[in-house]
Amino acid sequence: MRSLFVILIIIFFISSCSSKDDTSDNTQSDNEWLIDEKDISGDFFLYPLAINPKFDTVDNISLNDGQLVGVLHFGLGVIVYPYVYTFENEVINADYNGRKYAFTYCPITKSAVAFTRTQIFRASGYLYKDNLTPWDDETESIWSQMLIKGIKGENKNRRFNTIPVLETTWGAVKSFFPNAKVFAGSSNSGKLISYKNNRNPPDEDDNSNSDVEKPNPDEHVFGIIDDFDNVHIFRHTNFRNKIVVKTISGQEYIIIGNQSNRFFNAFKVGNANDYKVLDNELPFILQSKSGIKYNILGVGTNGSVLEKPKYAYVAAWWAWEDFYSNFQFVDNE
Repeated sequence: MRSLFVILIIIFFISSCSSKDDTSDNTQSDNEWLIDEKDISGDFFLYPLAINPKFDTVDNISLNDGQLVGVLHFGLGVIVYPYVYTFENEVINADYNGRKYAFTYCPITKSAVAFTRTQIFRASGYLYKDNLTPWDDETESIWSQMLIKGIKGENKNRRFNTIPVLETTWGAVKSFFPNAKVFAGSSNSGKLISYKNNRNPPDEDDNSNSDVEKPNPDEHVFGIIDDFDNVHIFRHTNFRNKIVVKTISGQEYIIIGNQSNRFFNAFKVGNANDYKVLDNELPFILQSKSGIKYNILGVGTNGSVLEKPKYAYVAAWWAWEDFYSNFQFVDNE
């Protein structure tokens, strides 16, 4: 009887250990990285929280004309994020008329991406291939900005619902969007986080004499990512004498670029022949057969808006090469 009792205790102990091991395995599986962990650097150290952004008028902001900014639009509303004001947080939580979104800028890869949100995001402190990795407070998942998806946690492999960001210069904003709202800081629990305009502007490109197929490593280029993670790369040199019309995943796009004002944009169209390019009418760049003029944001004179690619942004060429492998380049002319 005593030996039977001992056997039962041993069976219970083994069963208990097995159960604990199973739980441990499941937890580990939930926390595995989607990507190679060797490409992660830094430590988990959340950046300062940026909520309740403060916006000011264009007239009240003093920046050099060459400073780069990210521009969002919600219908006719234009919101500007000077990159030099985002360094402290790298992720800014905001909303426009009840529509919650986050604006992110990585100063290393020179990439700006915005997306809708239901939770609050912060820069995690980790870098994946030297690129920003946002963290959300709802599921504590880690996301990759340039991959535009979760890479660890409950939201692993889930895509951001992106909002197009137009990168251009502060000088262009002053000329083309004088009534825009400009990000000037963020309030966290009533404390204003202020930003001093004492940072150097992002690196400028010097590619005026470049005619090689691939860009220089630090060159800022525009990429459109299709459904199969192929990246269609566009350079300022592609637009010296023409616009580009390209079919991507069965959809026709008109792509516009302007080197002096440092912008790229792409617009979904049914037929590119229904539009003509406007010369010397900035911010208007296209006109439809019906006479509607569209500005560099794709907003028409009648209030209509041209649709943009789902996943597209500007980044340094070396970063594109680190994150993706399948590229299609537009031939220079």
